This record gives sequence, structure tokens and C-alpha cells, in this order.
Amino acid sequence: MIKAHKIKLNPTKSQEKLLRQSCGVARFAFNWALNKWKEDYKAGIKQSAYSLIKHLNSIKRIEYPWMQETSKTCSQYAIHNVEAAFKKMWKEKSGYPKFKKKGIKDSFVAVENKEQFKQKDKKIRLPRIGWVKCYENLRFDGKVNNVTVKRIADMWFAIINIEVSQSIPALKQSLGDNQAIVGIDFGIKEMMVLSDGTVFSNPKSLRGNLKGLKKLQKRLSRKTKGSSNRRKMQMRVARKYYRISNIRKNAIHQATTAIVKKFDVIVIETLNPMGMAKNRKLSQAVSDVSFGEISRQFSYKAQWAGKELIKADKWFASSKICSCCGNKKEQLSLSERIYRCENCGLEIDRDLNAAKNLANLGTTQKSWESQACGGRSSVVAKAQLSCPMNQEIENNIKCSKKKNINY
Repeated sequence: MIKAHKIKLNPTKSQEKLLRQSCGVARFAFNWALNKWKEDYKAGIKQSAYSLIKHLNSIKRIEYPWMQETSKTCSQYAIHNVEAAFKKMWKEKSGYPKFKKKGIKDSFVAVENKEQFKQKDKKIRLPRIGWVKCYENLRFDGKVNNVTVKRIADMWFAIINIEVSQSIPALKQSLGDNQAIVGIDFGIKEMMVLSDGTVFSNPKSLRGNLKGLKKLQKRLSRKTKGSSNRRKMQMRVARKYYRISNIRKNAIHQATTAIVKKFDVIVIETLNPMGMAKNRKLSQAVSDVSFGEISRQFSYKAQWAGKELIKADKWFASSKICSCCGNKKEQLSLSERIYRCENCGLEIDRDLNAAKNLANLGTTQKSWESQACGGRSSVVAKAQLSCPMNQEIENNIKCSKKKNINY
């Protein structure tokens, strides 16, 4: 299991100068390698990261002597990132790699293996820079793969990549059958609504700080370009954005950790945040709640804790289905916050109804899995599947029968 520990650094002025210089070398090496790769590709020459590193080492002593003042890992890992970017372009269709600009996502690899990594008394040793003060010690034991130094809002952080030898023990608790599976509905008004009625509120970090952010950006626009005051104001705006992201991440971390500790099976919905953000009336609110980050944290935290995560199909109409009788509405506007079933007369909060449907979906899927493994009798399964189901569940049953799964 690979984990990353992010530690804030407190460098001196001379150390900060070396950190900025290392970021500049890494940026230059990346742009140089990208330009060389493009030229050689047009000439019909196939390149690799190792051939580019070898070529740069042969010319940098004469053409770029200032690169000798920083660690060799700065340029080497930057060139490896160019190769990785091209592989990602062909595999994931992520677009052609772009040249890096000064001051935007500045970073470099400072330590490349366990032998180079040293830390003690809230200090970390970086090659060519020395012992740099940090705000905490490493919390995990394991093999250190590398250490990346990153600059965020004019603050320096060390991201330590560690390969943990032993997995985190499962956090399973003695829960009843009604608590073993939970359905979670994501929303804008409330960040998460659980099928047991628990609600995790949305901090709305951007909306709460939008007024102050507008004032800072207005002051920034009035500064002379290239001046020292403009650069200082840019850092103030960046710090404000950083604080907003920290408020959001803190709320998500607390909520996801509490849920993973309490439940064994977690069922979440599959959303398309990029598509939802295209709605001009909801784009800011959708971006502020960060659905993608919530789903990402559930994925790795469930794996750490030994819990099961089920992602419902993106076409599963959790909001339109009655959690009591299974009746499905054809039309349901976004303004209808109370779900009223025309079949059984149920009146329930819209988000809670969706969460209960997700929990029912997880319960049904677990019963299918137990039947596939021969864990329960077919009579029990038929009794469970005879109750009113929505169209998505019936389709899943048909797909399972095609795979010769006997119920």
C-alpha cells in the first residue's frame, strides 16, 4: 500500500532561494525535453526518457552550467514526467503535453530513494539544500520511494511517498444488519445524506468567502503589472483560495472517515461533475461541493479499512423511485424537495429517499453475490426478488441470468 504524507516546510531565506532555483531547473528540463521530443518526432526519431537524460548530461556542463548547482533528481524526474505525459496522452486521450510556466505548479523531486531520506527533530534533509525545518515528523513507517517539494500559495510542502509494509487493520465494528449497508446521496444543499437519516452539511467554503475573494481580486486588478505590490497581492489571493480548499477538504475528510468507520458496505451514486458544471446556474455550487473528491476519498479509505464500496450505475434513477413500493416517477423537477409517491402515498425528503434506494440497491446486490457463491437458499432469494423493483434492478437480474447465475 502506497501512501503520501504532506508536510509543510519552514525554510530560511537562503534555503527558499535554493528551492526556487530547483523548481526553475525542473521546469527548464521539462520544457527542454518536451521541445526536443517534438523535434525528434517530426524528424522520425524515437525518443525515451533515458536517452534524453543522457543527452542533457552530455551538454549541460558546457551549455547550462547553472544546472550543476541543484540536485540531479530535479532534471531527471522532470524528463521522466515528459515521457509519462506522452504515454498518458496516447492511453487516456488526455491531450498533448503543454510547456510549464514560471510560478504555476512549481515542484521538483528532491529525494529519490530511501537511502537519501533523513528526518529527525521536525527537520528533513534535502540534497544540496540541507536540513530544512518542518512542522511535523513522518507519521508512517515504511519504505520511502521519493520526496517531492511543491510550492503552493508561496508556501513550501514536502510530499513523502511511502510504501507501507502492512495494511491498515479493518475498522469493522459490531453493527446490526440495518447498519451494515448504507446508501449515500450527494447534494448541494447538504453535502451527504445517509439512508439512516444522518446528514453531513455542506460547508460552502467558496460561497462563504466569495465576498472577501472579490475584494482581493478587485485590488489585484488595480495593481501595476510587473510591480512588487502586484506580486504580493497575487500571493494574498492564492492564500485565500488555499484556505477555501482546506475548509472544503477538512469537511470531506471528517465525513468520509466517520462513514467508513461506521459501515461495512457503502453505496454511492456515480455522478458526472464536469457535465453538471456546464449548467450556468449550478456550476459554482457543484464545483464548491466537489463530488469527485468525495468519491475519490471513499475509494481509497474503504480499501484501507477493508470495507466494500459499491458505485451505482450512472443511469440509476435513485431520486425518482419510491423507496417503499418501488414505483418510479417519469418526471421529477429539481424544485420538488419532498418526494410524494402516487402509488403508496409515501411522503419523504427527496435526498433521504434517494439514499434509501441506494441502500436497497446494495442489499439486493449483496443477496445476488451470496447466491452466486451458494451462500443462501434460492427460496430466500426469490422472495427478495419478488418485491416491486425498479427497472435498473430488473435489468441487472437479466444480465446476471445471462452469466448463468442461478437464483
